[in-house]
Amino acid sequence: MAADDLPGTDEERAEAALIAAAANILGSGNRDVPEDFVVALFAHAVPEDLMRYDPRQLAELAADAWALLAVRKPGVPNIRFDAPALAGHDRLRVDSVLEIVNDDMPFLVDSVLAELTERGIDIHLVVHPVLSVLRDGAGRLTAFKGTKSVPGALRESIIYVHVERIDEQARRAAIVEAIERVLADVRVCVADWRAMVARVADVVAELKANPPPLPPGEIAEAIAFLEWLLDNNFTFLGIRDYGFTASQAALEPIFESGLGILRSRDMAVLRRWNEPLVITAQMRALLEQPTLLIVTKATVRSRVHRRVYMD
Repeated sequence: MAADDLPGTDEERAEAALIAAAANILGSGNRDVPEDFVVALFAHAVPEDLMRYDPRQLAELAADAWALLAVRKPGVPNIRFDAPALAGHDRLRVDSVLEIVNDDMPFLVDSVLAELTERGIDIHLVVHPVLSVLRDGAGRLTAFKGTKSVPGALRESIIYVHVERIDEQARRAAIVEAIERVLADVRVCVADWRAMVARVADVVAELKANPPPLPPGEIAEAIAFLEWLLDNNFTFLGIRDYGFTASQAALEPIFESGLGILRSRDMAVLRRWNEPLVITAQMRALLEQPTLLIVTKATVRSRVHRRVYMD
């Protein structure tokens, strides 16, 4: 099909022709990279961003991305962050390439991009295809099934990002370590999401079945608020119970109750480091009031979804 016969805008047709040319280069070079992988990787890029590259550059980049798919065990992301040194590719002299292969789940892209943005890193290109693949028991890729869901196939996310050139290997390594922490937070939040929702639903059910001795209007308002949260109006990142110390002077976490990011004993949202949250006179007065719900801000910002102080 000629470029003029492709559907879409002029930019989209030019992009499709560019991707097709890159796929042809890989095919003519007897590469093991399927042509439809090249299309899957780049098809949803912003045309303006992708048109900065020529077909040979895209072919080389796709071959590198394909190699990262070769072996991966479910539950463990593959992350590579390189400063390409491909001879004759002037455009790539100003780019570093971040590639992440992971189990598909919510919040991956926005969480990774938030980490890069917080570090002041300029982003040049982002694509995020989700692929269906088959792997053997050792995690080796045995079949690529395209972008559509296929019964029995794993759904894997590729986050493929070009950023400003970062030649310092130590700096790239530090960024990879930070992204590993981000992805670990995303994983536990997603894994525990149903359990967190169920725990809040249990609180609602208990309030309805055994209401505390408070004004009915306040109880109804609390129930309505919690049900509103449960109606996809809140991103649950973690749940943990707290109790008073023996002296009643501080709150300390009940670690075994933790879900999501609050599984970790190192995650302190109501205290500093390993110190319990000491109760001041003002705080005690607030806690002793017959109030059903208290909404406050944590002392740390989320690494999942949005970089804001958590509620």
